[in-house]
Amino acid sequence: MKKLFLLPGIILFTGCATSISTQLAHQNFSKLQNSDPIVVLTEKETLPENSEFVGDIKIGDSGFTIECGYLKVIEDATAKAREAGANIIKIVELTEPAFLGSTCYRLQAKIYRNLDAVAIANISKKRDQKNKSRLPEDSNYALIHFYRPKLSVAALGSFGYKIKDGNDSILGRLRGGEKFVLQTKNFGDQSFFAITETKEEIKIKVEKGKEYFVRGGAIPGIITVRPQLTITENQIGQKEFEAMK
Repeated sequence: MKKLFLLPGIILFTGCATSISTQLAHQNFSKLQNSDPIVVLTEKETLPENSEFVGDIKIGDSGFTIECGYLKVIEDATAKAREAGANIIKIVELTEPAFLGSTCYRLQAKIYRNLDAVAIANISKKRDQKNKSRLPEDSNYALIHFYRPKLSVAALGSFGYKIKDGNDSILGRLRGGEKFVLQTKNFGDQSFFAITETKEEIKIKVEKGKEYFVRGGAIPGIITVRPQLTITENQIGQKEFEAMK
């Protein structure tokens, strides 16, 4: 087993990092402030009228890396758009993690500038609706969906790990193709983690009546696999969770 993971583990430590590239058509726009809203459109959503094309963004992966979950990729794209003076990210292609290709989300997008405050507000409202919890408004609990899609390499998928909370209580187990749902009344800042040869921890601010989606993964380590846990926005997590049988 050591021979199986030794080489990939070395690759992991030698700087295989997420790659971000931009190609701007307009470089004369001022950088946006952190308070300026940046909105994201999916492949199927329509770009509002009078949007001015600013450039292209591509976020990829040159190898095995751990900081490349969905929200991190969107965060990186948002930062690049803000630097270029763009306030709309229009996703062209979003590729889910797949071991043979990459354990990261990868993104290709076009960025635009639109100063119509009403149009931007409408996009934000629609996105909030897509990410809205499906629980009744009077629910006195929250749901946290943990899932780990089955990837193409059986050797990685067969290695499971336990999901624990901040009190070290076991909540469930994730192997490739496994999922479970935690119903909780523990609100506020909560920690969840998995341990193999390393510890992977995430923190969620749990609110009553809300849903959360945590995607599990694994990357090769020195001796065994290393766990990955990433928080995914609801509209992505719902689709991935429900696609698993």
